[in-house]
Amino acid sequence: MQATPLEKLRVYLRGEYVGALTSDSGTLSFAYDGAYCEKKDAPKLSVSLPIQKETFSHHAAAPFFSGLLPDGDVRKHLAKHLKLSPENIFGLLEAVGGDCAGAVSLYKEHDLLNNTTNPTYKVLSDTEAAEILSSLNHRPFLVGEEGIRMSGAGAQDKLMVSFVGKKIALPTGQTPSTHIIKPPIKGAENSVQNEFFCMRLAQKIGLPAPDTKILYVDQNPYYCVTRYDRETNETGEVARLHQEDFCQALHIPPELKYENDSGPSLEACFNLLDQRIRSGSMPGKDKLTFLYGVIFNVLIGNGDAHAKNFSILYRNGAETLAPFYDLLCTEIYNKNGKFRMAMKIDGHYMPHTMSARNWKNFAASIGIAPSLMHKALRKVINDVSREATGLYLDLHSDTGTTSPVYEKIMGVIASNTQELELQLLTWDT
Repeated sequence: MQATPLEKLRVYLRGEYVGALTSDSGTLSFAYDGAYCEKKDAPKLSVSLPIQKETFSHHAAAPFFSGLLPDGDVRKHLAKHLKLSPENIFGLLEAVGGDCAGAVSLYKEHDLLNNTTNPTYKVLSDTEAAEILSSLNHRPFLVGEEGIRMSGAGAQDKLMVSFVGKKIALPTGQTPSTHIIKPPIKGAENSVQNEFFCMRLAQKIGLPAPDTKILYVDQNPYYCVTRYDRETNETGEVARLHQEDFCQALHIPPELKYENDSGPSLEACFNLLDQRIRSGSMPGKDKLTFLYGVIFNVLIGNGDAHAKNFSILYRNGAETLAPFYDLLCTEIYNKNGKFRMAMKIDGHYMPHTMSARNWKNFAASIGIAPSLMHKALRKVINDVSREATGLYLDLHSDTGTTSPVYEKIMGVIASNTQELELQLLTWDT
């Protein structure tokens, strides 16, 4: 019986060849290129895939590479369109792995990258843009479109684009995209305005968050965010920045992103940051920024703040906590009144069941003093209380951004703020 030949994809980081992903009848392995390993300070693909000459097994490689693909129903739709299994990581990346989150690109062995820096685009008419955006649930990432190979993590439909003037454009060939457009989430009324509000509020209180806008195409609203994993130099050339989400760094496959599914806990996420800080790769302040983000998600009622919605960003040999993204008040869509967070705080998924003691225990579990936890809670509460009303009024006064969802979000923030205030009152008892 003839053996099935090995399949290989060349893996690039910011356009530089770093190694090969191999599939042996679906069993993956990854090996860094020998010459790349010899380079001084060669960037690693992942915390979970450090530079080494030995080959990484399927168990080691699969979580990272699977994390470059969408998950949930989007992956199922993508796989169905390609007539592949959703578990066929190699086959899916072969089809769509040209423009992934961060700076990773995958190409067949004979599709060698060229060194041209001239970007190429397919500029869309308004009609074309409307047709594509309205049909993403049927054709994820425009799979099969000539010259387009894009992938995005997460369980939401989305389209990676650039803008040529004011026109939406699809990057072709090796051109990186600069923005992500997301249509409304089915079953989540006014999700576009919801995410826009929460992301703008994060910016208002000083949390790192990319620029966003509500984009109207054929009079329908779409959520549009500037990619933080892209940078433009002084000549206008767009380059990819490497990043990986916490699941990839923690060696967790994307289907296990929720703690309730044996995914990462907040303690594991903070421990990851502690490791990067102790290594000298990441500034210590990022741990406090992450804590602010956790508290912010509690206040806005974001029950989808799982480990794939936090990332490490790599730039010039240094690591930082990536800007926050996918911030959404999911609590307003909760039908049974039992809002749950994606990751527990001292054993609690439901913030309304917590006490001051739980916050103190949480502080101890992540290695910070109770007094610092108190200060962090007070700071985020004060900052959100100061900025939320003004943002609400500003967005309501603009016909391009007004939405009834803001009042619902404000109600959630008021309720959660009140609960946290009560917990702080008993801090010293």
